[in-house]
Amino acid sequence: MSMETLNVIQFIELLIGFLGFTVGLPALVFYKKVKHFQASVRFLIYFVIGNFYIINLVQVLELVYASYRITLILFTILPVIIAVIKIYKIPVWSYIKKIGSELYHYILRELGFRSFLRHRLKEVCKAFKFLLRQAVRLLKELWLDLPFLCILIYLIWKICGDGILNNWGYGASDVPVHNYWINGLVENKLYIAGIYPMGMHCMLYYLATVLNIPVYVTLRLFWLVQYSMIVFMLLLFLKGCCKTKFLPYLGAIGFVGLKYFMEISYSRFEATLPQEFGMLYILPAIYFLLEYFKTRKAELENGENKIRCCSSWNLLGFSMSFSLTLSSHFYDSIIVGIICVGIAIGYSAWIWRRGYLFRIIVSGVIGVLMALLPMAVAFLTGKELQGSMYWAMSIIGLKDYTVLVFRIICFAVVATTIVSIVFLIRGIKKKTISFTENRPIHTEAKVLLIIFKLFGVLLLAVLLFLGWREKEIVFWGLSQYVFDLTDFNWMLYAVGIVVIVGITVLVGIVQSYFMKNMEGAALLSLLSAEVMLGIILVSDKLGLPVLMENYRVCVYFSYLIPAVFILALDNLIGILCFNRFIKIQKVIAFGMVIILLGYSTKEGWMKKSFGGGDLEMNEAILCTTNILKDNKGKNDTWTIVSENDELQMIELYGRHKETITFLEQMEHWNQTKEILIPTERVYFYIEKKPLNYADEYEGKIPEISEKQAQKALPESTGMNAYRGKNRSVTMSRMYYWAQEFQKLYPNEFKVYFEDENFVCYYIEQNVYRLYNFAIDYRYN
Repeated sequence: MSMETLNVIQFIELLIGFLGFTVGLPALVFYKKVKHFQASVRFLIYFVIGNFYIINLVQVLELVYASYRITLILFTILPVIIAVIKIYKIPVWSYIKKIGSELYHYILRELGFRSFLRHRLKEVCKAFKFLLRQAVRLLKELWLDLPFLCILIYLIWKICGDGILNNWGYGASDVPVHNYWINGLVENKLYIAGIYPMGMHCMLYYLATVLNIPVYVTLRLFWLVQYSMIVFMLLLFLKGCCKTKFLPYLGAIGFVGLKYFMEISYSRFEATLPQEFGMLYILPAIYFLLEYFKTRKAELENGENKIRCCSSWNLLGFSMSFSLTLSSHFYDSIIVGIICVGIAIGYSAWIWRRGYLFRIIVSGVIGVLMALLPMAVAFLTGKELQGSMYWAMSIIGLKDYTVLVFRIICFAVVATTIVSIVFLIRGIKKKTISFTENRPIHTEAKVLLIIFKLFGVLLLAVLLFLGWREKEIVFWGLSQYVFDLTDFNWMLYAVGIVVIVGITVLVGIVQSYFMKNMEGAALLSLLSAEVMLGIILVSDKLGLPVLMENYRVCVYFSYLIPAVFILALDNLIGILCFNRFIKIQKVIAFGMVIILLGYSTKEGWMKKSFGGGDLEMNEAILCTTNILKDNKGKNDTWTIVSENDELQMIELYGRHKETITFLEQMEHWNQTKEILIPTERVYFYIEKKPLNYADEYEGKIPEISEKQAQKALPESTGMNAYRGKNRSVTMSRMYYWAQEFQKLYPNEFKVYFEDENFVCYYIEQNVYRLYNFAIDYRYN
C-alpha cells in the first residue's frame, strides 16, 4: 500500500471516528428530544455535547489514573446504551425473557433453529426500517442542500487534499511538544509538562487510543479534520441564524475558496494546534447565546419564567461551548469574551434587563468552573504550571506573581463549585429552589428601555468613531494581515469599507428597532466584535496593551468576516422582501451562490492549495511508518538516530538518539571513544538534500558534501544544529560517518531506504555483543 493511500484511509478513519463519537452517539441519545429543531441546530447540539463529554471523560479518568482503551470504550458505550434504553423506553427485561423463553423451547426441541433465526431477522429488519425512515426524513430535509454540500466538500479537498497526499510531516514547529503531552496521557500522566489547557490533547489521545492509530499519525492528519469542521461550524452557525436557505453556503465557500485572504490568516490551519482546535467551539457558543435571547424573549412575552425552560437549555449549550474553548486555548475564550461584549452592545435593549442578565452571568460562571476545575484540582494536588502560563502573566506584568494568582484562582474555583452545589442541594430540599415553578416577571419602565437602546447605539457609535479615527493604521493592518489586495488603493477600499459598514449598521438598526426582531441585534453584535478585533489587530501600532499577537488576531478576524457579511446580506434581503416571500428569498440566495461559483472559477478567484507539514521529509515519515510496522510488538528493541522530530513520534514504541548528540560523542576521536546503542536494531536517518526547516533560511541550503563535512560541528543548543546551513554540516558529517562505517561492516550495515533526497541505514546487532559506533570518519 502506498503512503498516499494509507494517509487517505487513516484520514477517513479519523474523520468518521471523530464525527461518530462526537455527533453520531449523541444523536442516538438525544434525537428524540431535539428532532423538532432544524438539522443544522441538531448537529450543533450533538457536536457540543459529544466533545464536552469525551474531553471531560478523558480528564476525569486521567485524574484517577484509570484511562485505558477499555475504560474509554466502556464509559463511552455504556452510558449511551443506558440512555437509549431509558429515553426510547426499550423493554430490555421483557426482551431478555422472550429470548430466554425461545431458547428454552429450542432446547426442548419445541422451536426450530430456523424459527428462532427468523424471529431475530424480523427484529433486525424492524430496526433497519426505523433507521431508514430517519435517514429518509433527513434526506427530505437536506436534499436541496446536497449539491452545495458536495461542492463545499470538493472545494476543501481540492485546496487541502494536496497536504494529505504530498506533505506528510508536522505543520508547525511546536507540534512535537503537543505530541509529548499526548504521550503523557497514554501513560496516565495528565499535565506531564505542567498545567495547561488540554482539550485538544484529550480529544486526540481519545481518538488515537480508541481507533488504535499512532499518536503522531493523528497529529499529522487531524489538521484537515479540524479545518473541515471549523468551516462547517461557520456554515451551521449561518444556517441557524439566516432565514434564507442557501445564503450560508456563500459565506462558507467564500471563506474556503476565495484567494483574497492573506496567507497568514489561514496558514495556521495546516497544523494540529490547540488555538485552531478551540475555534471549533467559538461559533456554537455564540449561536446558543444569540438563540437564548430569542427564546427568552418569547418566554417572557408568554408569561413563562422558569429555571427549566428552553432558554436555559440554550444557556447550557453556551456554558458547555465556552468551557470547551477555555479547555482548548485561552485565546479562544478571549475571542468569545470579545464577541460577548459585542452582544452586550447589539442586544443592549434586552441584556441589561433582570430577566436576561443574571442568567447569562450564571451560565458564564458555570462555563469557567467546568473548564478550570480539572486544572484547579491538579494544581492543588501538587502539579506545577506549564511555562506558557508564566508567559501569559508576563504580558500583563505579573509574571512574578503567577503561582500566587493561580493559587487564588484555584481556591476560588473549588470553593465556588462546592458552595454552589451545597446551595443548590439545600435549596431543592427546602423547596426554595424549583426548576418548574413560574416566578413573577419583572418589567422595566419604557424610559429605561429607551435608555438601554440608546446606550447600545452610543457604544457602537464610539467603536465606529475609534475605528474611523485610526483608519489609516487599521487599513494598514488589514492589508498586512487580512486582505491580499495587491493593488491596494487606500481611498477606494476605504470608501468601500465605509459603505459596507454603513449599510450593515443601517440594516441592523432597522431590523432591531423598527421591525421589532432580533436578527439585526445579532448582526450589530458581530459587527461590534469585528470592529474591536480590528482595533486589537493593530493595538501595538496604536500604543494600546497587546492582548494577543496580530498573527493570531487575524485568524479570528478573517473567520468572522463571512459571518458578518452573510448576516448583513440575509437581513437586507429580509428587509427588501418585508420578511415575507420566502421562495423569492431562496431564489435570490440560490442565484448569489451560483454567481459566486461561476465568477470565481472563470476569473481565477480561487485560493491556491495549502496544508500539510513540511517540517520533516516525506521519506522520514515513510521510514518511520515502515519501521513501526516491521517492529510491531517489539517495543524498546530498536532505536532511530535522527534529528529531534522522531523523538516524540516513536517514544511509546522505540528509542531515539539525536544526530547531533551521536556526532558530538565521537568528536575528536581516539581509541577510548565508545558509542553503544543497546537495542537489537538501529536505524540512521540522513538527508542528502537537507531540509530548509520551517523555510527559515532565505536561500538554498547546500547538499551534503565533503566541503560541508569539513566545517566545525554546530552547537547542539536547541534546534541550532538543524537550522539553515548548519543542517547541511550535520547531515554531511553523518553521511560520511555512514560511508566509513559501511566499509568496516559491509554485510551488516545495510540500506533500509534510499532516494535522491534521503537515505536510511540500519544494522541488526546482538545486544550482548554491541557494535561500537564511534569511529574515525576523517572529519571528527
